[in-house]
Amino acid sequence: MAALGNSAVPTIAAEEINPSVLIDHQETSEPSKVSPLDEDFAQLVQSTLEKWHIPGVAIAVIDGDDTWSEGYGIAALPDVPVRPSTMFYAGSTTKSFTAAAASLLVDDDERYSHIKWTTPLSQLIRDDFVLQDEYATLHVTLEDALSNRTGLPGHLLTLGRAGTVRDVVRNLRHLPMDKEIRTTWQYCNAMFITVAHAIEVVTGEWLGDFLRKRIWDPLEMHSTFFSLTDAQRYATSSDVTLAKPYAWDEASEEIKEVPHSKGTLSGAGAVISTVLDYAKYIRSLIRQSGPISKAGYAALLQPRSFMPEMQPPLKNQMTYTLGLMSATYRGENVILHPGVLEGMTATMIYLPDRDWGIVVFCNIASPGRESLAWHLIDNLLNVPQEDRLDLYDVVQKGVAKSREQRSTARERLYPSAPWPGRSHSLPLADYAGTYTHPAYPDFIISVKPGEQILQVTVTGDLNASMSLIHVSGEFFLAELYIFRWRIDPITTIKAEFHIDAAGRAAKFGAAVDFADMPNTLIWFEKSDT
Repeated sequence: MAALGNSAVPTIAAEEINPSVLIDHQETSEPSKVSPLDEDFAQLVQSTLEKWHIPGVAIAVIDGDDTWSEGYGIAALPDVPVRPSTMFYAGSTTKSFTAAAASLLVDDDERYSHIKWTTPLSQLIRDDFVLQDEYATLHVTLEDALSNRTGLPGHLLTLGRAGTVRDVVRNLRHLPMDKEIRTTWQYCNAMFITVAHAIEVVTGEWLGDFLRKRIWDPLEMHSTFFSLTDAQRYATSSDVTLAKPYAWDEASEEIKEVPHSKGTLSGAGAVISTVLDYAKYIRSLIRQSGPISKAGYAALLQPRSFMPEMQPPLKNQMTYTLGLMSATYRGENVILHPGVLEGMTATMIYLPDRDWGIVVFCNIASPGRESLAWHLIDNLLNVPQEDRLDLYDVVQKGVAKSREQRSTARERLYPSAPWPGRSHSLPLADYAGTYTHPAYPDFIISVKPGEQILQVTVTGDLNASMSLIHVSGEFFLAELYIFRWRIDPITTIKAEFHIDAAGRAAKFGAAVDFADMPNTLIWFEKSDT
């Protein structure tokens, strides 16, 4: 394993050596750098893969002019190894590329003089961009969308709905908003897809082509793609492997393959790349060297909104810039962004004042990759072992807390409900059917075979589902699962049926935007009433 960069020392012929010059060179030269991805770290990676049930991981460390990279574990079962050249979905780290693409338009006064960070999106895609709030429709700007401060909550399950990028944007008009613009940070993938659509409309180019010509080719990121089809074609025609995505089946305690994501990810999460290519991108961010302008880099890194929660091991206030997160860690400035899809996760972190960064890709949805990244950061900063955070312990405590909260969900969500509850009005089979919403995927409700329990299958790419637990009358608890083979639901939310005048189940409502609007039901119409 060798460093990539300008670390080679020129050869000097023996007869050219001058003792005084040699002494001067010895006094001023810096010691040779050593890769942090050593044998001790390899052992840590192996134990991490086993503990977190991770098939494989690729890591690249950027240290000045040097790039250290390595692959560990399996890219595709049973025996295809991960290499630094292995391609992975990079998830939400895509968002920084969307912001970078927008910066190129903002900089181009000759062709796009009408586009600034403060330009309302409605001026660029007026027919498509409509929100439920008229003021927000007219005033949400490019920078608002890229910094998650539009007033539109995440509406996570909408990502699973089939459709085009334009469909995602046009469906925003059907989604409730719960905040005034520029008042609250709310993570919203759909807004990054909206910016991607605006870039495509303005330039007349697919964003993948725009990124290729304007960012990836100039940085020689030749193994980076914006569509699964292109990545698969490249893997077939080269010796580069596209990692397969996996999930941990908690019931059988086995790692199982899942399909590659085929949702409408676009500017929110479509990038597929390698850690070697991302190392080039991170170095350009650290050094603020082309293809983005100095003004563009400054804009990308300017804090725009306060994030309400910290991400371990970060303890100080985090801010969101444009497609990136900013924080401090043990006195060091840190820029970062994670990415999560089913079967694929990514983390990019860099310390600009240290000229140092790291990118980690792995082929399962696990925070274990974060523990490896922060271990190397702690090594860089010489953090004592006793002061380091055990991320595995944090996650296990979070699981225990979630289970405790789930056990009290009835009392928390329905404190006034009688015990025992009133019977539901209809036989369970009469609640079954397909329930639709203009922006969300269809909900298919059925009676669980062999049990008197209603279950909800959410159509689309997120593999979401719900188990309904009766509380009283038409009121239920909904245990929401996202991704396959989870024993524990991600959360428990309110759910309710509406019975029409004819005595039929006509609507189903659930608080599916649980992160931002836990008390707001999104209503779905029964399609067969």
